[in-house]
Amino acid sequence: MALTTVAFDRCVREGDLGGLTALLLDADEPARRSLLERLSERLRDPLVAPGPVPVAFHALAVIAGAPSAARAAALLGRRELRQWHTIPAGRFLAIARARGLPWAGDLGVRLAGRIRAGELLLPAEWDFVVALLDEGEAEPPVTEGVVLAWLRAAHQGRPSTLAKRLRASRFLDPLLPAVFTIDGLGARIPAAGWDGATWDPVPALPAAIARLTAEGRLDRAVVLAATVDRLVRGDRPAALRPFALLHDILAPVADEVAEHASSYATLLASGPSPIAGLAQRTLRGAGVVVPPPDVSAEALARPEKTLVKAQLTWLGQLCRRDPAQIPAVLEAVEVAAGSPVLDIRERARALLSRYRPGTTFDAAPPAAAAPSEVVRPPAAMPEGVRSAAELAEEVVAVLREPAGVRWERIMAAVVALPADGLAEALGPVLDRHERFGAPWGRVPALGAAIRARAGLPVDPVVRERLLGAVQRSWTGTDRSLIDTPADVLTLRIAELAVQVGRSPLPELLATPTDVTGSVDAGVLADRMARLEAEGREPWPLDYQQALLRVPRGPVPERAGQLTSPHGRRLARWLTGGGLPDPITTRFEQRRAGAAFRRVVVNVESARTDGDRLLLEDALVTVTRSPHPDLKGLQTYRPDVLAMVLPHHREVTAAWALPDIAALADQDARDASLLPMLADRTGPIGPAVILAVAYGLGARHAADRIAAVDAFLPLAACAPAVGAALGDLCSDGTVKPSRVAGALTEAFHAGGGTAVWQVIEAALPALLVAGPRGLPDLLELGTRVAGDLGVRVAIPELAVVAGRAGGSRLLREARRLEAAIGVRAT
Repeated sequence: MALTTVAFDRCVREGDLGGLTALLLDADEPARRSLLERLSERLRDPLVAPGPVPVAFHALAVIAGAPSAARAAALLGRRELRQWHTIPAGRFLAIARARGLPWAGDLGVRLAGRIRAGELLLPAEWDFVVALLDEGEAEPPVTEGVVLAWLRAAHQGRPSTLAKRLRASRFLDPLLPAVFTIDGLGARIPAAGWDGATWDPVPALPAAIARLTAEGRLDRAVVLAATVDRLVRGDRPAALRPFALLHDILAPVADEVAEHASSYATLLASGPSPIAGLAQRTLRGAGVVVPPPDVSAEALARPEKTLVKAQLTWLGQLCRRDPAQIPAVLEAVEVAAGSPVLDIRERARALLSRYRPGTTFDAAPPAAAAPSEVVRPPAAMPEGVRSAAELAEEVVAVLREPAGVRWERIMAAVVALPADGLAEALGPVLDRHERFGAPWGRVPALGAAIRARAGLPVDPVVRERLLGAVQRSWTGTDRSLIDTPADVLTLRIAELAVQVGRSPLPELLATPTDVTGSVDAGVLADRMARLEAEGREPWPLDYQQALLRVPRGPVPERAGQLTSPHGRRLARWLTGGGLPDPITTRFEQRRAGAAFRRVVVNVESARTDGDRLLLEDALVTVTRSPHPDLKGLQTYRPDVLAMVLPHHREVTAAWALPDIAALADQDARDASLLPMLADRTGPIGPAVILAVAYGLGARHAADRIAAVDAFLPLAACAPAVGAALGDLCSDGTVKPSRVAGALTEAFHAGGGTAVWQVIEAALPALLVAGPRGLPDLLELGTRVAGDLGVRVAIPELAVVAGRAGGSRLLREARRLEAAIGVRAT
């Protein structure tokens, strides 16, 4: 049988890899190359042979007809052929040997170079690359993708046998050093996994490396030096964890520690908290001479209380053991004598007083600076997209970063730009990205809108699906289309796809005038007037979104001159103050059979007339279940959500509250909505208050900082935030120690008065409940009260302070009571 595409397709249909291999081996070079060229044309034009690409069959054709390693790698690296685990390595190499190819190893190197760090390469895919490397006795490139692929393949099997698999690998020596040198790689090292009886989430690699070191397969001095060097160069805590584990397993002795003493001192002074603790334990445990006083001074300035206390103890021991070191030690200890942490300050001052009698100290730390009173207006929207080429760039960008502002600019451009040139600029973009072919969502709706505007064919199934959704939203018959207000954007893009071809507009009404989503009333009136002048009707969803984005304020004169039904309704809307403030009500959720509580908010409309928008009921009605949803599935972008109702931040907060609460009670991430609430306008009620309170108690520091950024502009609500925290922290729903850390940041930013108001409002409930972490909040209260000169009576504080005992809670309560200077009668 001749080697033709017909014969190739027959082998594919019959699943006959052996038959194809025989055909390829029997054919001459011109026939093989001809087949490969015809198959390559198919890959470039999938309409010729639609359906899944038979990777294994194509791969055999590639190795049979490719003229060089570069050509073979380019073909096998295509997205359609990246399923290397399906390629039979034995048949592949048999064809290469029959052709006498000298570049099988080079092909393996090139394919290995295509492995990306974020790519989850299957072990069988790595095995295929290794087979090529072994065939040519070639070494792989030392890249992050290659190292991770090698590690993941080695981890296939029981963790206890990982050392054996590494020992047998010829890539151990060239690739293992890169594990220590590539930044971020430590966070991707696989966990140990299943070992026949239990699941161990701890990485198995450190133990395997330590075992190979103990056996002499790896040089201990080299491994220890690489480990310490990795810790010194730093990385994210998760990426350093495997190396900290390896260091602990290696357990360096005194001579080894002394050799790296300067590195340990650097880690103690400036390393991440867990690594600084490791350095301190290592130095002390090995009996190595204490680091120089300047290093100790940096360590004493660190925020970790336990580490600083241990350092003070260490320095005190040095003073007793070597009196000649006392002057230098006391110079370092002076740093801690001014610590805002009362326990540390007292220990440092006691040490100074013992070895330097007569030392006096300032009564209080310096006052924090007052926050700025300047309120900056929101930034204006970026200028519009000016060309089809720029629109193509924006469309590609929105696939990577689907920001709300970017979506608005794209929608405005699709409507306003001339149709000429859109097909040429955007057709390749639509063809190249698979997400435009999804069944529903913003991206496929945008693709349909661009196609309709550019005169390109639109899939009739997609068109009907979009039309059905838009028509149901126009009539208000399907509330399921809006899970959150962020879904309004999806429906507006669907409306754009439906209307841009059959009822085009010169411009959209709802395009914001600033980045919060707000639309200036005068600008909206002018846009409406231009539509009237052209005899055009606005699109329903675009019109409703525009009304919801107008702020309350003076009604522009132009609005009273509008004559169309939509224009007159706009004038009434502006005159009547727009959407009435909905009613928000605090609501507690509890999980059945568990002591878990979450506080959220229900929302209902306050409108008493019948002049509602079709979107209104869906947006201002939130009815939560008695049981919390703990899946933590945030299905919206916070900026998109906040732009729908920019002047009703209470409603926005109510919709987002389950996800914001999850920052504190489920260790979720992303508090970026909180500063946006501070930037928006509208009444502040229980939803905003609870959102800020949960944010201040978030698990992750970055989210607490975002909460502080929201809290400072909303400082007038501090007493209400404090009352909410008193409730949430009383039963451990929110952890007081996290709140104390966030409020400390707010205090340092100049928000001392607001911070005290939070603490004062929270303490009555907290002092009665006595949750874990309360001493941290009391300690902060003492600092803030002393700074502000607060004098107030808190009866619950007096009760706790009067108890007998020496626990930290009682000590901090007595300090705070002494600081505020007034006893309740």
